[in-house]
Amino acid sequence: MTYQTEREDFLIRCASEGLPVNVGRQLLSAASTLQRLAVAQCNGDYPADNGERKTRACPQCEGLWATAVMLGGRLCPDCRAEARVLRLLHPFPGWGARFHGDPRGAILRLHTPKHTDEGWGGLAVPARER
Repeated sequence: MTYQTEREDFLIRCASEGLPVNVGRQLLSAASTLQRLAVAQCNGDYPADNGERKTRACPQCEGLWATAVMLGGRLCPDCRAEARVLRLLHPFPGWGARFHGDPRGAILRLHTPKHTDEGWGGLAVPARER
């Protein structure tokens, strides 16, 4: 299945369960960001730590990230993306998020009001592979 097909199926599913399409699109964007960051952490690519540059520990997850992306010592890009997802879902009762750090699977899964547990972790948010 292509990313485009997965994306459209996801948006249709979200809309059928009461989540606005614009929020679904923002979740797709956040999932792609989380996917890119998970790959960077796995491979030691920028902005994650690879042992060759100065890093800072995130105060929330304690992951090591390049100093330039810590934005004045606040949260790392990964924690900021997760917080963004939670902010997007907050106004919609029954919606929740589960984050998986392994880039080989769905990095973001949602629990929907109609289906709180769909087998292995909920509705997968497709992420664009780069």
